[in-house]
Amino acid sequence: MVEKIFAVISDVHGNSWALQTVLADLKKRNVDVIFNLGDSLYGPLDPAGTFQLFRKYDMVSISGNEDRLIVESVGSRTKNSTLVYVLSELDSEALHWLESLPQTRTVDDFFLCHGTPNKDDEYLFEKVTPRGVELRNAHELLSEIRTINQAVVCCGHSHMQNLLEPCPRKYIVNPGSVGLPAYEDSLPYLHAMESGNPNASYCIIAKENGRYCIEQILVPYDCEAAADCAVNNRREDWSKWLLTGKV
Repeated sequence: MVEKIFAVISDVHGNSWALQTVLADLKKRNVDVIFNLGDSLYGPLDPAGTFQLFRKYDMVSISGNEDRLIVESVGSRTKNSTLVYVLSELDSEALHWLESLPQTRTVDDFFLCHGTPNKDDEYLFEKVTPRGVELRNAHELLSEIRTINQAVVCCGHSHMQNLLEPCPRKYIVNPGSVGLPAYEDSLPYLHAMESGNPNASYCIIAKENGRYCIEQILVPYDCEAAADCAVNNRREDWSKWLLTGKV
């Protein structure tokens, strides 16, 4: 018997087209609770429209590293053109919402973080080396979450769907990204994260007879509209990532 159904979303990055489609898909699944793992509004897309969707739906949200970047940049003279655009689009209500979000949350059997339990700008499943991106093994992952007592650890940041049960009845899940299926980053070494497809991703977690059943989901949406918006805001790189899921 299914006791409760949870949805986990992350890394919307101001993509209202993707978020709206995911929320419509969630309605069909009788979801009880939505967890949002952050990086909600940053990007050359539709941060204001995306915030309105977050206002409309009751979610359990935390902050991501780029949510934190937005808050920390208020009143600054940043040369980041995308950040300037985001700040110009968001009103005081949206900025207050971002400022109010905690970096981690505990809800019943769930521990929510954006990156790792201790840092919002580091990957949990992956490690970036001079050789490229490598997956951590089960021992390394258990070391990263050794202080977490909850059965399910939910993380985002890498935009890559992943799931592991490193020991019995302990789960680590990354739902992937709702709004940005690929990107390139220069820190700590130049690397790319690529899902290989343009779809919005999230996951469903159903609690059934005391155990958790986790389903990773991909949802097609109007990625062309999002890509056109990125081009209009002079981010052709984002446009490519949105259309292809590749760098």
